[in-house]
Amino acid sequence: MPTYDFICENCGHKFSEFVSLREKDSVKCPVCNGKAKQRFTGFMYMGKGGTESGGCSGSCGSCSGCG
Repeated sequence: MPTYDFICENCGHKFSEFVSLREKDSVKCPVCNGKAKQRFTGFMYMGKGGTESGGCSGSCGSCSGCG
């Protein structure tokens, strides 16, 4: 099963959870049991020669490739 990142719509708690694609819309916050929505995050990968490259969703504000 894949790991997805979530944020609680009630308390704002951020967490990751192993869930199936079918179950990811019914995830509840482990802190307050509120409804959680999936977060979209950037990613890192190693290119040829061991150089790091970053990917970005475009609006995360946490990497230099956004804008």
